[in-house]
Amino acid sequence: MVKRSAKTQPSAEKPERVDAEPVENSQITASGKVEQTPEEKKRAYRESLTRTLTATAFGIISGFVCYYLLEAAVGMFWPGVLIVLMTLTYYTQRRLVFPAFKMNMAALNWKDWFGIQFLVLFYCLVTWTILLNVLS
Repeated sequence: MVKRSAKTQPSAEKPERVDAEPVENSQITASGKVEQTPEEKKRAYRESLTRTLTATAFGIISGFVCYYLLEAAVGMFWPGVLIVLMTLTYYTQRRLVFPAFKMNMAALNWKDWFGIQFLVLFYCLVTWTILLNVLS
C-alpha cells in the first residue's frame, strides 16, 4: 500500500471559477480601447486639473522660499536647496495633498510623478527668476 501525503491527495472542493465582467461591443472603439463613461471622464479630468494646480501652487511657493531663503543666507548651495524643496514637495503631495482630495493614487506611475515634479521645478525656477529680476 502506497501512502500519499496531504499534498498529493485530490481535494474534494474545487475553487469557483470567476469570470471577468463582459464588456459591451459598443464600449470598445476601433483601436481596441474601452470608452469611459461620462462620470469617469469627469473624475479623470478633475484629478488631472487638481494635480496640475497643486504642482503649480507648490512651484510658486517653492520659488518664494528659494528667493527669501537664499537671499538671507548668502553662502547656501542653491542646487542643494532645490533638491530639498523637490523632495519635500514630492512627499507632501504624495502623502498629504492627493489623499486629502481622495485621488486614485494607484493610477499614477513614475512618468506621472516625473511630470508633476517637473511642473513644480519649472514654476519654482520661473518664480525665483522673476523675483530676482524685480526685487533685486
